[in-house]
Amino acid sequence: MQPGVPPQSPQPQYGAPPQQVIGEPATLVGQPTAGFGAPMQQVTQVMVNPGNGSATASMVLGIISMLLFLAGFLVGLTWCCSVPMSILGVVLGHVGYSNSKMSGVGGGEAVTGLVLNWIQVLAILALVLIIVIFGAAMISALEGY
Repeated sequence: MQPGVPPQSPQPQYGAPPQQVIGEPATLVGQPTAGFGAPMQQVTQVMVNPGNGSATASMVLGIISMLLFLAGFLVGLTWCCSVPMSILGVVLGHVGYSNSKMSGVGGGEAVTGLVLNWIQVLAILALVLIIVIFGAAMISALEGY
């Protein structure tokens, strides 16, 4: 041993790498095989939590478009974004709800998205109906003069 040089541990000795003949499966050296010379395989099962993306998207669109709808009373220009988002949210909510019946996941999110989005669609339809009725009344009142 030389002073100042750390001692080195001996390197582990491994066997020679397995040789593979073309057309035959490779086997690991020193590993047991599962009958008839077939190599053992490790099967990994991954459990994935099922999700319901349509229900989640409907709920998120419902929340965002509701905020835009309410801001539209102050700003006025956000309704142009709120209406298409709520219509898309209704479609995704129905898809998510039907998926939740099959998978059992996301039912609450789908219902929340449906409620928020349908409220906005019905409110917009009511506003359009009121505008049409008042417009027709104004036109008929102006024709009388």
